[in-house]
Amino acid sequence: MNDNIITALDIGTSKIFGASALIKDTGIEIIATDIQNLPEEVIIKGRVVDMEEATNAIYSVLKNLEGKIGESINWVNIGIGGGHLKGENYTKSISIEPAGREINENDLQLLRREINSAVIAEKGPDKKILYTTPQYYKIDDMNIKKKEPVGMHGNVLEMSVHSITVDANPHKDIKNCIQSAGAQVDDADTYPHSWASAEAALTEEEKKVGCLLIDIGKGTTDICFFTEGIIIATSSIKFGGWNIDNDLSKILHTPLNYAEELKKNYGFASYPLLKKDNNAVLSQTVEIISTSGKLTKNVTIGQISNIVYDRLNDIFTRYIKPIIMRTGEACLAGASTVITGGGAKIKDITIFSEEVLGLPTRIGIPKNILDIDPAYHQPEFSTGIGLIILASKQVRQHKKKDSLQKIKRIFEKWF
Repeated sequence: MNDNIITALDIGTSKIFGASALIKDTGIEIIATDIQNLPEEVIIKGRVVDMEEATNAIYSVLKNLEGKIGESINWVNIGIGGGHLKGENYTKSISIEPAGREINENDLQLLRREINSAVIAEKGPDKKILYTTPQYYKIDDMNIKKKEPVGMHGNVLEMSVHSITVDANPHKDIKNCIQSAGAQVDDADTYPHSWASAEAALTEEEKKVGCLLIDIGKGTTDICFFTEGIIIATSSIKFGGWNIDNDLSKILHTPLNYAEELKKNYGFASYPLLKKDNNAVLSQTVEIISTSGKLTKNVTIGQISNIVYDRLNDIFTRYIKPIIMRTGEACLAGASTVITGGGAKIKDITIFSEEVLGLPTRIGIPKNILDIDPAYHQPEFSTGIGLIILASKQVRQHKKKDSLQKIKRIFEKWF
């Protein structure tokens, strides 16, 4: 078994995208991919509702990947969102006893335990802590730029963290599906969807200056916000591209799959601006297929775009904008927005985003991967590719720790 091969599964509402990659000294090389489309109502809003169908699809992806890489896949990395994932910031301090002594790893562990206890007490037993990520430390009320203040001296140590919680039961269900399909997934190998998309699509400079990542999937929309290189907001919303499709289907009395095509081909998110300019494209007509499969009537691109705009505007103004406004004006100064996921392909969505959020916006696609197939240079593959990048960092970190432990044991033996 090659420890340098890692596998990630992006388990979405309509499909499962699997990728295996080889970690090399020069970077990461994708060596196998597979996509399995999911029937309707197998995964709804990020939660598995048909365990058997989900397991079968995961099994198919894993077996196809194994056939391509010539290796068995025992462990996988996955993303999680589902509208129940939420990140919040917590701060806790402890007194160093005796005062002025050297701060050690035990002090940091104590702070983490106390913060985690406070989170569970607040959220309740139905929630699970997925990550507790340190943001900054203070020693005697002075900010410390070091990642960890071990070895420094102080009287009071303060730690601020970004804590990610998820509903425990949906998390157990997806893990059980993977296990039934013949693989395992550890909590440490489970990442928020938005974090994975950010890893694939954002630059380090964007994370430093300030950047909002919005991943618009079919069933959910996942977001995270970076500033000064640290993450300060994470959330998952139970609204996505399906809601737009559903609106079109109901209002225009057309099947859902056809409504999705209408959205992709004729729905302009910039509808108010096009209307204000009396743009001729809005008056062009499109034939509508009825639920019985017959051509019934013509509607204008303006009508389609109005429906698309209304739902997008609802998602952005009611759910996304309040989250980023809580980050504060100082964080938003100089910040930008990057949109990934299938919803990033909605026409003029960057124009719409800039109007609503007031931040410059671009579409994010996967990068920093060796020889990646051009077919995956698409925003909807950002999460899957980002999972590979996050997993590779985890592997490299473990190898670095193992090397340090070996060196330490050699020194302990001889000195």
